[in-house]
Amino acid sequence: MNDKNIYYSTRQTARILGLSVGTVQRMVSAGALEAYTTQGGHRRILASSVRHYCQARGVPGAGQSLAGDQVCIIHGEELTEPTLQALARMEHVVLVSHPLELTGLSEDCTTFFIDARLRWLDWPDLHRPLGWGPRARFIVYNSQSLPAEQRASVSQHAQLHAADLSAEFIAGYLLGIGAQTTPPDIQAALAH
Repeated sequence: MNDKNIYYSTRQTARILGLSVGTVQRMVSAGALEAYTTQGGHRRILASSVRHYCQARGVPGAGQSLAGDQVCIIHGEELTEPTLQALARMEHVVLVSHPLELTGLSEDCTTFFIDARLRWLDWPDLHRPLGWGPRARFIVYNSQSLPAEQRASVSQHAQLHAADLSAEFIAGYLLGIGAQTTPPDIQAALAH
């Protein structure tokens, strides 16, 4: 995939450049990196901008991609702010609250948690949206909110999770797939 269509989160960019999240945010504000802000207030930084920055400054890893499995959480407004903040602090987690934010995530994300309450998804025809690869796993949470017929249809393409997501649940999932080797301090993340 052309890196003109790939975007990184601020945390992913910080990991690639070996900088703090705050430094990357200041670089975006100063125009050193090209980015846009999602409706949910998250920055998405153009991968080609990161590559150009690295090449211009001789930064090692200019062509580096992110290691490990990325978990994409496609959510609506129902997730609480403390939960969103805790999830945003986790490595390997990408938060998406608007369809345009899905651009460029197909190769980075291997698991998609999708809220069944989202109105902008076409639930009757939920297959492999946007050409996401065959390796991707789909988990539809809040699946009890779907009518029984839709649940049966969606279950052919995705795993169903009846409840809402929590930071603890995602942390456990990351540990289970080996994307994280130590449990994050969820209580500290929720306290911020």
